[in-house]
Amino acid sequence: MRFLHAVPLCVLASGQALGAGYGLKEHSADAMAAAYAGAAATGTDASYLAYNPASLADVDRLDVSASAVSLLPNSKADYTLAAATPGTPLDGSRDPKAFIGDAVVPAIGLRYRLSQRWTAGLAVTAPWGLKTDYPAGWAGRYYAERTQLLAVNFAPTVAYQFSPRFAAGAALQVEYAKGTLTSAVDLGTLGAMFGVPGSMPGAQDGQAAFHGESWSLGFVLGAMARINDHLRIGLSYRSPVHHILRGPLTFTLDHAGVGAALRGATGLFTDTAARAAITTPDVIELGLSDRLSERWTGLAELDWTNWRRFRELRIVAANPAQPDDVTPTNWGAGWFGSLGAEYRADDRWRLRAGAGYDNSPAPQSTLGPRVPDANRIWVSLGARYRIDDATALNLTLARLFNSNDVISRMPLQSGNALRGTLAGTTKSDVTVIGIELSYRKP
Repeated sequence: MRFLHAVPLCVLASGQALGAGYGLKEHSADAMAAAYAGAAATGTDASYLAYNPASLADVDRLDVSASAVSLLPNSKADYTLAAATPGTPLDGSRDPKAFIGDAVVPAIGLRYRLSQRWTAGLAVTAPWGLKTDYPAGWAGRYYAERTQLLAVNFAPTVAYQFSPRFAAGAALQVEYAKGTLTSAVDLGTLGAMFGVPGSMPGAQDGQAAFHGESWSLGFVLGAMARINDHLRIGLSYRSPVHHILRGPLTFTLDHAGVGAALRGATGLFTDTAARAAITTPDVIELGLSDRLSERWTGLAELDWTNWRRFRELRIVAANPAQPDDVTPTNWGAGWFGSLGAEYRADDRWRLRAGAGYDNSPAPQSTLGPRVPDANRIWVSLGARYRIDDATALNLTLARLFNSNDVISRMPLQSGNALRGTLAGTTKSDVTVIGIELSYRKP
């Protein structure tokens, strides 16, 4: 009964976020203004702790920043083919819209100078997250309904100034992750396989829902070097964080009684506890800042994200009758590159702009409606206004242009035996608005 291994429980951590995969870069409205170019080599305010712990060394006495970035995606899809596993056409919407949800990403940074060489700080960020929500009963319901993932990272940080030109820092990642995911289950097809009278493929749906949470630890290392009076380079490494999300797995059965018959005969679809292991990727960030003149600064960034750690999602139920649900993902490495510029108009105004490219780690072979990921181009601009000697305000506007993606899922593919056939295209773009308030003790 190998087909039982395809009973869908959903994919936990795949969907579209603002970085590739399910990554989020939106920890600083100031960094976002230059499309994150030079983020790993900058220490203008405490928000840059999120990109390199060595930026601690730039604090004079004490400073703090609070950033909020609003993500406003526009998403739509057009599926030309949707059928249950036996080939029965599925009803429901084939052109869902607005399935990638709006979100606000907050971040807080704090830096404090302990001595001439030692500094300490704290960064609170949301480095990983996604939200997709399809209407109930839509044509691709066996592949995805609702997915939410949120990770909040608390990073106490220290840095040491080895010389006027070189500093290094380290942070402890204390990370909380929470996931919620649902999908429909084709009880009609499974009932027909078991010979349950009255079973109708694609017409008798149940639902599987998993809710899990986890705490785990990681670390971040970073260094910044002033090559000369105008050129600065920063390098940081963020370790993976290994999570095991634990929580209830619940089932809602159909009104025709097919699911109840299956539960009574096999023990399937009985509410139970479950766990899902997920490892966030390690990240290497390399930034460059070059002061070209008194007013102009050139910025560049190159980041590598090890999405190869996400090879599959395996959801394990405590109920021994419920087999593991295994969804292959086989993601590859992710690269992000950007170029930007900063212009200091006067003592109060500073303008930034940038453009970048972010490649999707999701291969075509595993791409599905839960993974409406895409290659994307960033274009952004912003301004910082220094209100007084202690306080500054940043406003940033960015636009993400995502490539169209073709989705082709079939029952013969691993994990899809009960999910049927789904083929079509998805398209999305995102408007991003950021605001940041920073304070430094005079």
